[in-house]
Amino acid sequence: MTQNSASKDQKESGQTPQGSRQIRELDQANDASLPGGRTTQPEADAAGSENTYVELRHVSKSFGDFKASDDVSFTVEKGKLAGLLGPSGSGKTTILRILAGLETADSGDILIDGKVVNDIPASKRGIGFVFQSYALFRYMTVFDNIAFGLAIKKTDRKIIAEKVNHLIELVGLAGLGGRYPTQLSGGQRQRVAFARALATEPHLLLLDEPFAAIDAKVRKELRGWLKELIQRVGITSIFVTHDQDEAIEVADQIIITNRGHVERSGSPLEIYNNPQSSFVTQFVGQPTVIENPGRFKGFRRLGDKGGKAVLRPEFISVTKIGEPLKYVITAEDAVVEESYFRGGDFELRVRVNDQLLTVNRPITQEPIRVGEQVKIFISSLYLLDGDKAVTVMNESLSNRSSIYEI
Repeated sequence: MTQNSASKDQKESGQTPQGSRQIRELDQANDASLPGGRTTQPEADAAGSENTYVELRHVSKSFGDFKASDDVSFTVEKGKLAGLLGPSGSGKTTILRILAGLETADSGDILIDGKVVNDIPASKRGIGFVFQSYALFRYMTVFDNIAFGLAIKKTDRKIIAEKVNHLIELVGLAGLGGRYPTQLSGGQRQRVAFARALATEPHLLLLDEPFAAIDAKVRKELRGWLKELIQRVGITSIFVTHDQDEAIEVADQIIITNRGHVERSGSPLEIYNNPQSSFVTQFVGQPTVIENPGRFKGFRRLGDKGGKAVLRPEFISVTKIGEPLKYVITAEDAVVEESYFRGGDFELRVRVNDQLLTVNRPITQEPIRVGEQVKIFISSLYLLDGDKAVTVMNESLSNRSSIYEI
């Protein structure tokens, strides 16, 4: 494979010159030494732990009047898989491109393995990049696509063959090395993109919405495969997604972005159970925003001063009339207005206190019909207080006099 044939492939594949240049920049020389990087000052190291491998410190980036990144700071530990999660336009991809060296930050520091890499070109940062659109060369075989970065570096052909064949096995494409991208499924093409990113042995792997172009079934299969692959290879990785299910299932750490800044960072369980901010509370899970939460039984202590709260389906239990009911005093009367079969359960829309709430009922329990009168019990809610959110429990859970089974 020659560079001339590579140029031809880029034109025939419809790839833009910018995209081709970015692939070359990231594949040319993933040097381990990060030449030219500034060693961090001791006092600055307190921002991260001893295991910190990637760190952004007060990074900002604007495009004209639009602030894509606004004082962004976070750390990712060595060997971990972090997910940048947020709505469209929240700054996820800008952060990824700044890390890769494909965009230059207006201010702040980017650290990789303890060294500031702001002035180090993309090709010298030791980074592999998986593009959302795969960015495969259509007229190159699977083998040649994976070998592209190694060939650019003029790696010995025998070494190229050994590495590429190993990667083809690693990503589950044994026997497909001679095929072309058009002969592969979407999931197989994404595996080729992963293998190509790993071929130059990067120390950091960046993935821009890697499953966005794949159908739902294959996307779910690839999530587990990617997590297992990252664990086996042991490479620090950061991926961008707007799919919270994907982030929760795959990531060791989730970094939630909103309007260019970081709202929350933590493990999937921490983010889900303790969202902390008003935005995260309304973004994660299946939230329903309610007005004046003090009007619901068990939450009268909140008063009638209005305000807002967030409920999730798992905070609400629904009971048919005549079924055992534990918290009678704080149970609400409700009417089922909608019912949707979701496979493992029924998703019900119930109206209570002139508010439509979403609640799930397992298929192992007796079905509830639309129009049926039911009882619901709200165990907890997130009370929104400005930019913050706090958990408030139903008073029945701490007041035994409220417990009365019928």
